[in-house]
Amino acid sequence: MAVHISGVIFDEEQRTLKNDSQTRKLEPKVFSLLITLLAANGKIVTRDQLIVEVWNNRVVGEGAINRTVSLLRNHFSALTNENIIETVPTQGYRLVATVTNTDISHDEMPVEQKVAFKSPSFKKPMRNIKKASIIAIIITLLLITLFSTLFKVENLITPNKLSLVSAPLIGLQGREYKLSATQSGGLILFHHLDEDDRQSVYLYDTKTHTQNSVLTNSLATISADGEYIVYATHIDEQCLISTYHVHTKKKQFLFSCDEFPTSLAWGENNTFYFNKRFSKSHPYQVYSYNINTSRLRQITNPSSKNNTKGDFDFSYNNHSNQLAIVRYISENDSKIIIKNEEEKLNEYVVNLRVKSLVWHSKNNTLVIANNNTIFSLEAASGEYYSIKKLDFTINSLAIIPAKLNASLLVSSLNVVSEIVKYNTINSSQHVWQQSARTELLPRMRANTQTFLSTRYKSHHFWRVKNDEAQLIDIDLPFDLQFVRYELSDDGSRILFTKHGDVFELDLNKNAYQKVFTKNHNSYVANYDVQNNIIYSTNASGQWQLWLYQRSTDTHSQLTLNGGYSGRIVDQYLYYSKFNVDGLWRKNLTTTSEELVIKNFNRINWLNWQLIDHQLYFYREATGIWTFNINTQKENLIMPKPDGFVHQYTVAPDQQHIFWVRLKTIQGDIYQYTF
Repeated sequence: MAVHISGVIFDEEQRTLKNDSQTRKLEPKVFSLLITLLAANGKIVTRDQLIVEVWNNRVVGEGAINRTVSLLRNHFSALTNENIIETVPTQGYRLVATVTNTDISHDEMPVEQKVAFKSPSFKKPMRNIKKASIIAIIITLLLITLFSTLFKVENLITPNKLSLVSAPLIGLQGREYKLSATQSGGLILFHHLDEDDRQSVYLYDTKTHTQNSVLTNSLATISADGEYIVYATHIDEQCLISTYHVHTKKKQFLFSCDEFPTSLAWGENNTFYFNKRFSKSHPYQVYSYNINTSRLRQITNPSSKNNTKGDFDFSYNNHSNQLAIVRYISENDSKIIIKNEEEKLNEYVVNLRVKSLVWHSKNNTLVIANNNTIFSLEAASGEYYSIKKLDFTINSLAIIPAKLNASLLVSSLNVVSEIVKYNTINSSQHVWQQSARTELLPRMRANTQTFLSTRYKSHHFWRVKNDEAQLIDIDLPFDLQFVRYELSDDGSRILFTKHGDVFELDLNKNAYQKVFTKNHNSYVANYDVQNNIIYSTNASGQWQLWLYQRSTDTHSQLTLNGGYSGRIVDQYLYYSKFNVDGLWRKNLTTTSEELVIKNFNRINWLNWQLIDHQLYFYREATGIWTFNINTQKENLIMPKPDGFVHQYTVAPDQQHIFWVRLKTIQGDIYQYTF
C-alpha cells in the first residue's frame, strides 16, 4: 500500500519516502513514528503515546523523541516544501498534511482519495482503514498489557538478556574493582584492596584461572592486545603516569599528573585516555596521550559550574574508534557523550546516575550501569532499557569479546559501616548502631537521636528510643542516598535537600513538605535559632548563602564572596566556602568578612557544629577539634580513629561524639553472558 502525503509517496512495504527525483529510506524508529502519526488521523499524539507505540514502553529520554521527530521532518523537507508535522507545545505532535491513499502496485499511477487531516470530512474507505488500524493497535496494546502482567513480557522482548556464568569468577578476601580486559579475553586486569587496606593490581589469566600481582598502589588499565598496561601511581606524594610491559615487566615513566585520575582507557595506535582536574573545585576533563609522539590533547571541556565530578568515566570502541564519556549532571541524571578525536558525534541525557559504562564488542551499543541495574544504550539514538537487575551494588564493568556470545564482567561492592559512641571525658567508646549494611550520618538534638541506614531496602531515616532503632516509616518519592540533613533544636523535625528543593519532615506527624515551593537549586540547608532556613545555592553561578524567613516568606542573600554551609550566632554568620578552605564570619549588617579558622578543610561542610559558642570541626590528619568563638582557643577532643569517614555528630551534652566507622569493603567479580 502507498500513501501520498502532500505529494510525497510513502511506501509502507519498502519503508521509503519518495518524490519524482529521489527516495529516502526511513530508519526503524522514524518509520514507526510516521505510522503512529498516520493512525492518529490528524489528532495529537502525546509523548507518552509515542513511548508506548514507537519505543515499546522502554525507558527513553526527551532527546530520543526529539531526534526521531527531527529525522522525519528532515526526510520530508528534502522532498517537499510543505509543513508536514506540527509540534503542539506541552502536548505532542500531529500530522497536518493532506493524505491520499491507494492500494495499487508501485508501478501504477495512484488514484487520489484525498483526506485532509485538518478537515472532519473524509472518504469512507479511508475511514474504515483508519478504524481498522486503530482497532488493531488497541488489541495489540491490550495483548501486550496482558502478557506483561502474566509473563513479564518486558524481559521477553529484550534482545540482550544476561545470565550468570557461575558464582564469582574472582572472589578474593577484600574487594575487587576497576576492570579491563584484552580484545581476545585472555587477560583480565582488576584492582584489589585487601582487609588491611593494601592495594594491588592483578592480571587474571582466563585459560589457567591464575592471577598475579603486577603493580601496587596504582590505577591501571590493559591495552586491547595485552602488551601494555598504563597506570597512575603516587611516588613521594607526586602523581606519575607510566607504562608497564606485560611480558618484560619493564616500566617506563611518561609524565607527571596534576591530580590522580579516576579512569584510564586505551585507544588506538598507542594512545590512551585519562582524566584530570586542576583542583577539587574544578571538574574532571578527559585528555588523550600518544606514547609514540608524546602528544597531549584535551578531549572534553565540561562546565565548571560547581560540577566537581565532571567527566569521570569513559570507554573506547576499538571497532568504530569512538570514545563514550559519562558526565555527571546531578544525583539522578548523567550525560553520555559519543565522540572521536576531532568532534562530538552525539550526546544524550539519561535519567540515571551512571556509575560505569563499556562498549559492547559486537555492535554500536553501550552497556551502562547505575547502582544495581545494567542497561543497554544505542549509541546512534540514545535509547536505553534495562537488561538485568542485580542484587548487589555495581562498581565497574568490562567486556570480554567472543566469537559467539560476549561476556560482561561486573565487579560488586558491599559497604558495611557502623556508628560508634565516643566519651570525650575518659576516651572510652563502644559500638552504638550496627547491621550488615551501612549506618550513616548520626544526628542528635534535645532527646532525639537519628541516623540514615540501608538495613531496610534502601536509605531510610531511623530514630533511636531506649537504644533501639526504629524505622521512620514514611513514603518518600525519592531515595535518601547522598542526602545531608539536620534536626531542629527541639528534635521534632528533619531538614534536608533533594533535587535542589528544601524539605522538612515532621517526626510527630510522620509527614513531610517542601519548605518553599520554588526550586532555588539548594544544596546545604541549616536551621537558625528562629527556625528560619540558611541554605546554599549556585543559581547565580557561584555558591552563596541565603536566608529564608518563614514569617514573611522572603529570601535574602547573606554572602557575596562565596558561601556553602552557614550558621548564625548572635549578630554573626559563620560559614564555609565551596572552593576555598577556611571558616569565615561576617556581621549580618555589613559586607566585610574575616577568616576565623585557616586550617579548616572544605570537607567540614557536612558536619561542623556550633553548640554554646563551641565550634566543632574535623582535621584530616588529627581528628575532631573544638574552637571557642569567644576566646578563639582550640583543642583536640577526639584523635582520628581507624576507619573514620568524617561523618559524626556531637551530642547536646558535649561529652559524647557519635562517629561512623567504615568496616572492610567486600567485592567480587561476576561473569555474565549476553
